[in-house]
Amino acid sequence: MELGGYEMQDLMLNLGSYVNILPKKTWELMGRPRLVWSPIQLRLANQYKIYPVGWVENVEVNIDGVKTKAYFEVIDIMDEKDPYPAFIGIDWAFYNKAVFNLKQRKISFETEELHVVAPLDPTEGDRFTEPINDDV
Repeated sequence: MELGGYEMQDLMLNLGSYVNILPKKTWELMGRPRLVWSPIQLRLANQYKIYPVGWVENVEVNIDGVKTKAYFEVIDIMDEKDPYPAFIGIDWAFYNKAVFNLKQRKISFETEELHVVAPLDPTEGDRFTEPINDDV
């Protein structure tokens, strides 16, 4: 995770969320990039409603060399538990044409050069990349 350059690698995929979430603590570690006002209200899994502090755009997401851009709603988490620096929502997956295999509990997506396969739960193994063609 290279927060100064807004590049994140250790992300949790949240299939129940339509937005990407960034804890305020991670945003501060990024050097407090400019926030844009967010007009939405979020309802968390515990049904608690919160208003984001704002959203930050054009954050580079790098998963084993596959780089994409995302925007994140910045939220102030009430307790001190931040298990991940950010959560990627289902819209990111649609935009990046990710394929979910719930039976095998894996996600796969690719760029023009690389194919990435990762477990949905990061504790269930490592992710791997492979070239799309032999020229890479």
